[in-house]
Amino acid sequence: MPQQKPTISSSQLLILLLLARVMHTMIFRFDSFSSGVPVMAALLISTAVEAVICLPAVVYYSSGGKNLIGELGPLSRVAGFLYSFYFTVIAGGTAALFAEFLQREFYTSVTPVAAIILLAAASAYCAYMGIEGLARAGAVVFWSFIGLFAVMCIVNEGGFNWLNLRPLTSLDIKSIFSYSIESLSSSWWIPMLVILGEHLKSGAFKAAYGYLFAKLIIIETLVLLITIVLWRYIGVLGYPIYALGAYAKSDFIQRFDAINMLVWAINCALVLSLYVFISQKPAQNRKIGVIIFSALFASVAVYEFKRGLRYNEPWFLWFKLSGIFLLGILIPIAAIILKKRKERPARI
Repeated sequence: MPQQKPTISSSQLLILLLLARVMHTMIFRFDSFSSGVPVMAALLISTAVEAVICLPAVVYYSSGGKNLIGELGPLSRVAGFLYSFYFTVIAGGTAALFAEFLQREFYTSVTPVAAIILLAAASAYCAYMGIEGLARAGAVVFWSFIGLFAVMCIVNEGGFNWLNLRPLTSLDIKSIFSYSIESLSSSWWIPMLVILGEHLKSGAFKAAYGYLFAKLIIIETLVLLITIVLWRYIGVLGYPIYALGAYAKSDFIQRFDAINMLVWAINCALVLSLYVFISQKPAQNRKIGVIIFSALFASVAVYEFKRGLRYNEPWFLWFKLSGIFLLGILIPIAAIILKKRKERPARI
């Protein structure tokens, strides 16, 4: 009997997509922060746009499609290479920003380049275990993050100042537009859905729109807390979630930032494993594929870290947006058209 293809549920895929978005939020740095209202408005706008642009991928898998890339026929190998290249760069950028965080906050105990190499090794091993193993681990990491996040909100020493939620004005339009573009550029969950959708038992609609709803709630809550609680501290630490842990205390735990860091590291390894798993898809041998693409993203990460490249630089912003447009919208539309042509009955 042929070996059954590994499958995951829509809720498991939803969690994996959320962890990738949470990782991006973790390593996003605020150099200055005055009000989160424009950011919250931009998140609403970008989420509404995402709900539309993810439709081609959702429609394909909801209509019985099983392998979107394979639907492209002779061009499937080229498309597979494009996805591999895109997520190798995304993985490299993620690891580089995480290394920068380590250098800023743990410069006395951690060597950033060594951390990148260790993350690459861990990612290769985890990616080799397959999508089902990643999905099971993802559930544990996700609920650990949610539990930690809730506790830090409850025991945080910062005072609530609702006056920081100032009304929007015409002066905020430019900021809202800028934040909306930045938020949309982090929507590589749509190309992820294109690749990982073939492992879904069913429920592409539930996975995609469940993700959008959960992402909106989590990120909006975080921005709200930054605005009314941590606004005085963001300029000190720069990393919102880390700031939340640094100023959270209880009778048993005096500083939550160390626990916060543990969850960060585990989530980073898991998300990078997911990117490696996607990147190695075109490889004939998974073992060789994960080794090659883990080494590639580590090389990209070291290069980006040494050069001081950032996610929010114009060239990287357009790279991310172009990838989302091509890999998350155009290719799924092409797959739907080709699938419909194959299903069309032949004329007599």
